[in-house]
Amino acid sequence: MRIKRRLYSLAPLVLLFLLLALIDRRTLLLLPLALMGLQWYFIGSLFFISVGAFLIYTRTGGFYGLAVMALALLVIEMAHLDRERAPLEHYAVLLAAIALAFPTYLLMFSLSPLLPRLEVTALAAFLLVVLYVFVRLATD
Repeated sequence: MRIKRRLYSLAPLVLLFLLLALIDRRTLLLLPLALMGLQWYFIGSLFFISVGAFLIYTRTGGFYGLAVMALALLVIEMAHLDRERAPLEHYAVLLAAIALAFPTYLLMFSLSPLLPRLEVTALAAFLLVVLYVFVRLATD
């Protein structure tokens, strides 16, 4: 009996391209790179960088840019979990970690008028490192 590969990563991929199409229809040119990124992690990293470069090029940021980058990261990491046939708990941890980006963004946004720019950036970087360590420890 052959175990079929899960394709949970297609759900955030569809949402991602719906959001990207709202900015510019030319983002559909990234679709082949995204589909190859589902199979190979390195190509997925290139796709992630391409999405980030596109957001910088179009000067898109804020909550919308965060949602696009979170979905792009979710696609890459869920594809990795699909390839590894990871248990569903790993998907839950990944979703929780990605979801924590939004309250963190709101916290940084609310603190930015009170603190100088360098301290806000340092605090955001620190929270990113803590989030990364949390995810790594939770999945091991």
